Amino acid sequence: MSPHNQLLHPPCRLDLENVEVGCCFEGTFEGQVMDTVLRWVEHALEDAGVAKATKKRAFRCAVEVIQNLSKHGRRGSFSFAIYGDGTMRFASANAVDDVQREVLNVALEEANRLPLEELRAQRLQKLAHGSRTDKGGAGLGLLDLRACSEDGVYTEFIPCRNELQWFVLTVEVPLTS
Repeated sequence: MSPHNQLLHPPCRLDLENVEVGCCFEGTFEGQVMDTVLRWVEHALEDAGVAKATKKRAFRCAVEVIQNLSKHGRRGSFSFAIYGDGTMRFASANAVDDVQREVLNVALEEANRLPLEELRAQRLQKLAHGSRTDKGGAGLGLLDLRACSEDGVYTEFIPCRNELQWFVLTVEVPLTS
């Protein structure tokens, strides 16, 4: 049985302290749901008056986090918040088994291997010479998240049940320079 069928409610995490605007969604991430959630992010960034280049970078992070849920979890939770200190935080959680956890750990180690300054070259190298993953990507999601969040990627595995863990991905994006 798929781990996603065994768990009804992944944790939706939204720290409400100092939040100017925020939103949380739990469910299955596909098609129209993904488009709607991304529109919410886009409207929040517009309403907050974020500069165009920063808005683009933050939106790119939202897309990557939601694509991670869609491709690797299907069912999970996603939240975002804009804080009074000028940061935006995206968080997602989805259930993974031990095999998926190991794959994620390898990808996390690779994404964190190089200093941020060398990350762009690694990303370009992977685009030019990398092969597609079994999910159809080039394995660039975590590299992109590190780059567009200016190294604000945090991950955690939280045991839940039936030898499954929640994979919690949090990305903090500075909205001010």
